[in-house]
Amino acid sequence: MSRSPTRFPWRMIGLALLVGLLSSSIRAQENPPSGPLWTEVPGKTIDLSINTEGQAYRLAPDGRPWRWDAEQQRWRPMSGRFVRISAATGNRPWAIDREGVVFRYNGLWWENKATEVADVGADALGNVYIARQDGRIQKWNPLRSEWRDQPGSAVRIALDTAGHPWIIDKDRAIHFHDGTQWVDLPGRARDIEVNGKDVAVIADGEGRVRTWKPTQGRWVLVEGVNNAIGIAAAPDGGPWAVLANGTIMATTLLVAPEKIRKEEGEAETPKASVPRAREARADPAIASDLQAPPVVAPVPAALPADAAPVQASKIVAKPVQAEAATAQTAQAPGSVNPTIGDIDGGVDPAATSASGDLTFTNTRKSVTQLAIGKDGSVFSLVSGGNLAKWSNSRSRFESFPGSLVRLAVDPDGNPWGISALGRVFRHTGLAWKQIVNATASDLSISSKGDVVAADALGRLYKLNAAMTRFDLISGTNVAVVALAPDGTPWTIRTDKLVQRCDSTPCKVYSQKAISLSVGPDGSVFIVSDINQLMRFDAQKQRFEKINITGHTPLSVAVGPKGYPWVVTSANLALASKFFDRDEAGDRVASIRSTGDTTGSGDTAAVVSTQASGFTFSKNMKFETVSFTALVGGQYALLQSDPDGVIWAYTVGGDLEKYNSGKRKFVDEETTFFSNSYDFTDYDIGLNGDIWAVTSNPTTGIFRERNNALKEYTISSSLTPSDIAVGADGTVYVVVFDALSNYYLYTKGPDEETFTKWSTDTDLNYIAVGPGGDVWMIDQQSYVNQWTGSKFEFRPTNKINKALTIGISDVTGTVYISDDSNVLRKWNGTNGTFDKVNNTTSHWVAVDAEGRPWFNESNTPVIKKARD
Repeated sequence: MSRSPTRFPWRMIGLALLVGLLSSSIRAQENPPSGPLWTEVPGKTIDLSINTEGQAYRLAPDGRPWRWDAEQQRWRPMSGRFVRISAATGNRPWAIDREGVVFRYNGLWWENKATEVADVGADALGNVYIARQDGRIQKWNPLRSEWRDQPGSAVRIALDTAGHPWIIDKDRAIHFHDGTQWVDLPGRARDIEVNGKDVAVIADGEGRVRTWKPTQGRWVLVEGVNNAIGIAAAPDGGPWAVLANGTIMATTLLVAPEKIRKEEGEAETPKASVPRAREARADPAIASDLQAPPVVAPVPAALPADAAPVQASKIVAKPVQAEAATAQTAQAPGSVNPTIGDIDGGVDPAATSASGDLTFTNTRKSVTQLAIGKDGSVFSLVSGGNLAKWSNSRSRFESFPGSLVRLAVDPDGNPWGISALGRVFRHTGLAWKQIVNATASDLSISSKGDVVAADALGRLYKLNAAMTRFDLISGTNVAVVALAPDGTPWTIRTDKLVQRCDSTPCKVYSQKAISLSVGPDGSVFIVSDINQLMRFDAQKQRFEKINITGHTPLSVAVGPKGYPWVVTSANLALASKFFDRDEAGDRVASIRSTGDTTGSGDTAAVVSTQASGFTFSKNMKFETVSFTALVGGQYALLQSDPDGVIWAYTVGGDLEKYNSGKRKFVDEETTFFSNSYDFTDYDIGLNGDIWAVTSNPTTGIFRERNNALKEYTISSSLTPSDIAVGADGTVYVVVFDALSNYYLYTKGPDEETFTKWSTDTDLNYIAVGPGGDVWMIDQQSYVNQWTGSKFEFRPTNKINKALTIGISDVTGTVYISDDSNVLRKWNGTNGTFDKVNNTTSHWVAVDAEGRPWFNESNTPVIKKARD
């Protein structure tokens, strides 16, 4: 952003606006007698624009542009597929497609005018500005048919009656150009518009509508709507808003231009109304006579090139309602459009059950959890708890900011989740927000937006309407929760029995499960305790098996029309349908997302819902595991990799990896040992990378990748002593200086240098679980957990000390070997370490099922807990 060295005081801004920019008509609106009346306007939209002549355009959810017919008070279809649109001179709008190409409608077809465009702003006088995807601002020169660079940087842009731009920058800050320089305005915004009377309107960072009051130097709230993602304004100053669910809300009526000119200057503002209500039907798939140049609409790749179909047994889904046959769109085989149907007429197409057999496609993509929204958004957790979103067009999961251990998706397609510390987060579409003072172990969102959580004690809580707290509701002994469309909780109890809690007490079914999901159509799917995919038959009141040949189900998530996706025991994602949806804004939303899933405040245990044959008991039974590299009676240093597989190493011996088929450790050929390196500590990272702190022939930090060693240096004055690698690839190293101060340094997966992570100076051993759950043992042997801002003792009363610590990269289960060589498991529910009887342990590691592996302290033997 180019700015003057002098920042305007807000009072001066208001004066400048009054004198230089805003007409006397805006002053007449600064003290309205009462708040506006918001009324829903027919049609759904992803973007909306109105010019000073009252010409309005919207983009339907499928990207098709529609023009408002002011005479007949209804929308008329146009050609093309776009993601942004701006009304301009006459009926000549400008629009941007999903590839970032900006077009101008010339009255007959759409003309390509530029590429790599993020937003366009035009007015009725012929001025046109664009914001490039790199933030550059350019203005259209019609005489030379070229774009000319302008000062500033923007992601959203609108024009006032003088043709000057008002913008939102990449940080969501708001600015306007007074003809000489940029002037900064307070607040943050998602979208901005300036109407014919130079009234500026924004959708602020929280989705509320506000108008600029120049004399007060502030944005004033227009009450009545929330969760606005887009904004427009009628010529008389009345705000229009686009809500997250696509609903259009208006405060004033759009009338024909002739009537606007006739009524210019009249005091009374016509209130919004919705005449011809029957026009509020779904956009029909009518081809316009006006042909556009080729504009590619998002078409899901229903069968990715590397995906393989998986045939399920022949079970016919019992339809709840006949599938809508209106507004059919072209779809790839194996895909379904969640928005097909009578969208504006009251029928929720995602809630209709499809009929026919279930055939699964192996996406060949590795995930640990799945969650699907009513709009067809499919989110997953991948290695290390990192979040990703499925792209039909690219046939893959694409990274989305955030790291979680539990996942849900709201009706608008925004992810929610629980962090490794038990904190609850929601994504607004622009940023991560924490539900303050709330902790949970599992989370579910209904297709109508109800949010219910279960805590580590098995109690159920429902989020209040203000999203400020969870209130206790009926339900106990809950391990997993899933909500029906009407908000009824289905749960898996701690004894694995399935129950439906639409009454008290809950109805218990004679069926055990490890995973549960309810679709927008009300269909209930489970993965049973013996790893079978099953669907509930409401008529028979029982669950029926669905075979998936060649795969073992681990968990299930259900999407629109009752189509499930499954995670297998090999962590592969299987899809029964690909949900046809507009993906144009996904990458931009991911890139521009702010905030994180670290949070602050209370922490709590997150009970594992992973399928496992292992159940924790204080009286475990153990078996000895063969390990051939034991040398001189040494203990083997144990570690688990991102997949939960156990590795073992002894100085002077070798590095071995457990082979489940052979039921023993097998030697790993590495460059380290062919060159006689000794480890002080080591860990296994992504793609099999071996990270080590070495003591011989040199002391340093090394990574082996594809049999090639690379050394990393932090500082010549710091000596590394301990290392851990998060499942997302972040490397944590403990180092010490000449004064024996110990520090923690980290390096991100895409970074080449280490930076100091905290101000703590007494670290000793470090361990990292899923979602960035960081634990350490300090120099006094006390166990600490990182809370997002500091390390805190675990337990808080410091009654336990530890020699070693291990965490599963998959389940987050924490074990220690205490200072008396007793094996203990962290119990987050009561904040203590539970003693495992009859054990004497030293080094400890935890596998993918939360099972501890350890060395006996009196004999150098490796043992693991039995199922």
